[in-house]
Amino acid sequence: MPPKGSGASNGLIRFVRRHQLAVFVLLAYALSWWAWVWYRLDPGNVGAPILPIGPLLAALIVLAMVGGWPAIKDLLRKIVHWRVGWKWYAVVLLLPLALTLSAFAINLLLGAQRVAGIEAPDAGQLAVRFVFILLWIGLGEEPGWRGFALPRLLHGRSALAAAVIVGLIHLVWHAPLYGVEYDSANVWPWGISVVCYSIVVCWIYLHTGGSILMPMLMHASNNTIAFVWRMFEGGDQLRLWWIWCALWVIAAIVVVLLTGPALTRGKPETALP
Repeated sequence: MPPKGSGASNGLIRFVRRHQLAVFVLLAYALSWWAWVWYRLDPGNVGAPILPIGPLLAALIVLAMVGGWPAIKDLLRKIVHWRVGWKWYAVVLLLPLALTLSAFAINLLLGAQRVAGIEAPDAGQLAVRFVFILLWIGLGEEPGWRGFALPRLLHGRSALAAAVIVGLIHLVWHAPLYGVEYDSANVWPWGISVVCYSIVVCWIYLHTGGSILMPMLMHASNNTIAFVWRMFEGGDQLRLWWIWCALWVIAAIVVVLLTGPALTRGKPETALP
């Protein structure tokens, strides 16, 4: 005779298996958004109203239910998959840097004035910031977005469509930051950039054997250089947002024009689950 409650447990597992992407998204939001309450109650001591580790925890929970240790082990293997060729390291580390610094330079050329007293961090500070973002934000988010959601969305649709959907899921996940980091003025250029970023990252994912380390490094590079926004205020800062957005749009368009909706010129290197 099966143990009491085993039927309900098996029913839950069957439900999660049938709806694993939806369950993952809801868990990722819930495990990240609960910090919003904490932030509202004690804003002076809580750094942000969202926990970046939510998507990672959600992916691990769902994988444990639908595939057990082998599924978790496969995700962990992708996180440490580093043998992808030096050119992809150059892309993920230098592209966000190039786009942000180009936007910064264009903004200055268009007449923006830097805020007095705000200087760029030194090399040591940038290195510490990069490592922290990599291990807290990159590791917290990318195994969920690109490690769990993207491979499942690639079934039955083009890579371009899958990338856009992941970008939209990622965009909504940031909702608790509205009014903190984003507002009605900059949310549009930021949101468009998130979707374009997702297209570029999907292209990288498909050409690096499904490596999650590459999106993690790109996320860390992108967020590390974001200190340049503090160098402008008001209209100058908003102009920077739109210039940066335009450059990400161009990057995504170039990828699509070169590779098509499949985001690959040939057979992708990554195997779907």
